[in-house]
Amino acid sequence: MAHCSFSRQVLDAANTLLTVRNEVSTDDISKELNIQTRRDHKRLIWVLSNLKQAGRLSWIRQGVYGARLQAKPDKREWMWRVLRMRRRIQLDDLVEMTGVNRDYAKQWLRLLVKHGIAFKQQEPGMKGTWHLMNDLAECPVDTDKAVRLRKLRQEKKGGQAKTRSM
Repeated sequence: MAHCSFSRQVLDAANTLLTVRNEVSTDDISKELNIQTRRDHKRLIWVLSNLKQAGRLSWIRQGVYGARLQAKPDKREWMWRVLRMRRRIQLDDLVEMTGVNRDYAKQWLRLLVKHGIAFKQQEPGMKGTWHLMNDLAECPVDTDKAVRLRKLRQEKKGGQAKTRSM
């Protein structure tokens, strides 16, 4: 089973409640998620603020959020749309069309090759071209990177806790 972040849980709960009514309060979301401590409720408020800034929820008034806004696709989604449209692409073209960092685009293309969604064709002395093999409905997700980053954050937390106790 995939790990679902707290932010995703909050957004899903808000969207579920928004299908029934036009606005939802922080207390409604807190009840939906069964949040019981003041600390977790404060965390919920921070997450709602971040979701509002990201355009995933709209703010109506203090503690009340409204119908979700049309969210802008993220960088991976833009790259995925361009690759699906073109069926084959060079790294420079992908960077120019999507405005992403060159290293990030290269990393994303390696992910596609690793998962068998695309393959790289390169002639000696020429630039490489990535070809789409398996056209999936949704943009592929790098779960390995998520696990790696989660482990890194846990190690940082453990290191901070050790230094504080000394």
